[in-house]
Amino acid sequence: MMIMNTTGLKTMNIDTLPKDYNFSYDYNNYSDYVDYTLIKLEKEDFSLAMISAVCYSLIICISLPGNSFLLWVVLKKVGLSSSADCLLLHLTASDLIFTFTLVPWTVNHIWGWIFGDLACRLFGGCIFLGLYSYMMFLTIMTVHRYVAVVHPVFASSVGNSRLYTHASSAAVWLISVGFSLPEMIFSETVENHGEVFCFPKYNSMFMELFGYFAQIILFFLLPFLVIAFCYTRMGFSIHRSRIRSRNHALCIILSIAVGFFFCWAPYNIFLFLVALRSLGVDVFRQAEWGNALENIYSITHILAYSHCCLNPLVHIFGGKKFRRYLPWAGGFRRFSQRFSTQTFSNQSSFSGPFHL
Repeated sequence: MMIMNTTGLKTMNIDTLPKDYNFSYDYNNYSDYVDYTLIKLEKEDFSLAMISAVCYSLIICISLPGNSFLLWVVLKKVGLSSSADCLLLHLTASDLIFTFTLVPWTVNHIWGWIFGDLACRLFGGCIFLGLYSYMMFLTIMTVHRYVAVVHPVFASSVGNSRLYTHASSAAVWLISVGFSLPEMIFSETVENHGEVFCFPKYNSMFMELFGYFAQIILFFLLPFLVIAFCYTRMGFSIHRSRIRSRNHALCIILSIAVGFFFCWAPYNIFLFLVALRSLGVDVFRQAEWGNALENIYSITHILAYSHCCLNPLVHIFGGKKFRRYLPWAGGFRRFSQRFSTQTFSNQSSFSGPFHL
């Protein structure tokens, strides 16, 4: 079974709790329990908890080295000479914050919360800090690319000044910290039957619903609309251009847009259903929907967490700027040159009837 916080991220594993345990709470007094249930789901199978832990581990194993490599290249090799590189640095930092915070939640799936109350508050806020800042930096990077491709004259006139980049980055971090503070303030540990769990306890339904709709509207719908509009316009502009690598550029654009939608659309649909359940819509409070929500959550939250893998995969394998700094890039380059030389030599010495 799972208990979710205001934005649906799993913060509590209650596999070991009794099946009739009541997590309903009174918003005016935490010590008094009433009939309202934050979200009541059937007990989660141990296999589902293990599958989630394994998926978390795979995400960490891909995101941590990938984003660390991007961070190293940007700081040591490429530098911060352009606004795009500065924004990429912040986006990579957001992914790393989210990835590091995912480690204790992986442990939480198996052994419960073993890190104490302070860590509960810290990691409860940091995971949302990484999430919110990622969404906003991805949106700003998209707008930056859109202006550079669709309005190059305007981009060239302001491209030498990075004041707007630093100002927008500072604003993103401040907004992200502001929206993450409620998770940090209200998160706390609860002990039951010798097991310790970490989850937020709010004193009003308004705070709970505010968390749901803030993530759905501010951190999904608006970024998705902006990203979809910008990449659609960029796609048409690149398609009409005569650049040699336009097909490659279109593939990268399509992969970013599809990857963003694939990761976040199912998860936010799930959050909307949970919000309807919290609002008291009868059909969503039935036991069948409780079971369905648990199964939906098991899939959608893993897809959402995998967003931190998209940034390194797209930038490392989608272009030569970062791929050439890979440790094995030299071997591939030498092999490619040797293969091209041998092929050209063999074709030049061939004198058969089919030689062109």
